[in-house]
Amino acid sequence: MRIVESRYEGELRNFGLAMRFIQYEARTSTIRAFTGLTADRIRKFRRRYGGDARRHRGKSPQQANSFIHSPREQREASLLGSMLHACGLLPEEPSLRALETLTTLRNGTLLCDAYGYYLCGVYPPALTFEQAVFLARCLVSGEQLRLARCAGCGLGIVAERLPEEPRWCEHCAPPRGHRRAH
Repeated sequence: MRIVESRYEGELRNFGLAMRFIQYEARTSTIRAFTGLTADRIRKFRRRYGGDARRHRGKSPQQANSFIHSPREQREASLLGSMLHACGLLPEEPSLRALETLTTLRNGTLLCDAYGYYLCGVYPPALTFEQAVFLARCLVSGEQLRLARCAGCGLGIVAERLPEEPRWCEHCAPPRGHRRAH
């Protein structure tokens, strides 16, 4: 019986991760990228076991500035970015090379874990799971965004990649019009 168990073990892990993605209302293309399952198998699996989970259609989020355009989105993106870092999903040095290895079963599991922790910290959440995937891609590549440290308290904050000047969280930020010494 052991031979049969090992034969299906990998596929069961793929379906287990697909189920978590479906519960977070991930798009079929996102599920396919992380699990390697075909779009047809994902759709059938979603119909059979997806329950009340909605199915989003169309393109995934692609605007990095949406994470920093309002205080609420920046606060929640910073919380989620810190969760991604704490779960071990973000590399020491962001790069396009690191981005190439993001879509693995292990990283998909870490992404679900981080998003689950994020959901425990906010209600109602401003960021969807698809936005969490996009934020992870942005932070892993480092092309547009980075996870910086607040110059005042050291809290992790999502910031534009450039300029690399000191950043402050909303609690430590100086009043508008005032300059702060670093």
